[in-house]
Amino acid sequence: MEIREIRTVPLAVDLDEPARLSRDRAIDRRAAALVVVETAGGSRGIGEAVGPAPATTERLIDAELAPKLVGEDPLDVERHWTAMCTESLYDHPRGERIAAASGIDIALWDLVGKHHGAPVHRLLGGDAGATAAPDGRLRAYASDLFFDDPDAMAERAAGYVDRGFDAVKCHLGRGRDADEARVAAMREAIGDAELMVDVNCGYDRAEARRVGHMLADYDVYWYEEPLEPRDVEGLAELRRALETPIATGENRFTKWGFRELFEAGAVDYAMPDAMRCGGITETRKVLALAEAFDVVPTPHCFATGVGLAATMQTMATSPAAQWLELDVTDFPLLEPLLVDGLDLADGSVGVPTGPGLGVEIPDPVVAEYGTA
Repeated sequence: MEIREIRTVPLAVDLDEPARLSRDRAIDRRAAALVVVETAGGSRGIGEAVGPAPATTERLIDAELAPKLVGEDPLDVERHWTAMCTESLYDHPRGERIAAASGIDIALWDLVGKHHGAPVHRLLGGDAGATAAPDGRLRAYASDLFFDDPDAMAERAAGYVDRGFDAVKCHLGRGRDADEARVAAMREAIGDAELMVDVNCGYDRAEARRVGHMLADYDVYWYEEPLEPRDVEGLAELRRALETPIATGENRFTKWGFRELFEAGAVDYAMPDAMRCGGITETRKVLALAEAFDVVPTPHCFATGVGLAATMQTMATSPAAQWLELDVTDFPLLEPLLVDGLDLADGSVGVPTGPGLGVEIPDPVVAEYGTA
C-alpha cells in the first residue's frame, strides 16, 4: 500500500451574526481545511488542519509536505510525522507548517484505522470507558457563548444547561467591568453549573490579574488564554497570583511547546488542539506529558466534525483527559461529517466506534460550502 495523493478540501461557512471576541474583534466566517490522503488502491483517510487560512494549508501541503509522503506506506505514521515536522533545519517546530502537518497526520490515522477495521482509539490502546465519563462517553462542555449583552448571554447559557450540559464556556475580554456584568448574569442564570471564561489572549499582565481576581468571586471554573501564548513567564506569574485555574495551549505547538508551559508551572488545564499542535500523533504525547506533570489535559476543539472526531479518538487514549469541547453553535460542518452522527445525551458524547475516525466528506457539503 502506498500514498498516491494528498489534497486539501477547503470549506467555509458565512455566519448569520458575527462571533464577537476580545478586544473588539469579531469573525463573520468560519473556514476549514480538510485533508484527504488517498492510496493507490483507492482507500482514503480524512483529516483537518486548523490555524492558517485554507489556502495557506493547501500551499504548504502541495509544495512542502505531500512530496515527502507520496509513494510511501501510509501505515508508517511516526516516520511521516518526523519527516514533516522535524527534518528541516530552517523550520522551527511551531506555526503554519505544523498545523498543515496535523491535518495529514490525522488523515493517516483515519487510513490506518480503516485498514485494520478498528476505531483509532482502539488501535492506540485506548478505552473510551477509561476516561472521565463512564460507558465509553466523554463529558462535554457547551462551547461557545460569544460576547453579547449580559441578558442575552445569560439566557443562552441557561439554555445549554437546560439541554443537559453541566458546564458552559463563554468569550469575554472587553475590560473588567464589562466582563463582570456578563459573568454575574450568567452565574445567576446557570446556578451551580460550571462556567469557563475564555478571553482569547485579550489582556496584558496587569489587566489579566485584575480580571482574574474578579472571576474568583463568581467561582469561574477556568480562565482561558488570559495572555498571549508566548508569555509563558506571565502565565506562570498569573497562575501563582490567582485562585481561578489557568487554561491555555490551543496556540502551542508540539510536545516541546507544552514542555515549556509545564516546566514553568504556567497552566492548570492544558489545551492541545490536535488540528494544529501536531495531529493525533503529537497530541497523544502532550496528553501523556501533561499527566506526568500533574496537569489536567483537556483538548481544545472548535472545528468541523472531522476535528471533533479526531479529538474524541485521542481523548479516549488518555485516562487523564477531561472535558470534551463541543461546538453547540449549529455549525453545519459538524454533524454532517460524522458517519454515525453525534451521539449526544445528558451532556456527554459517545466516542465513534466505526473504523478509523468515523468521518466522511459528503458531496452535498462540498457543493454547498466548498471554496475551491
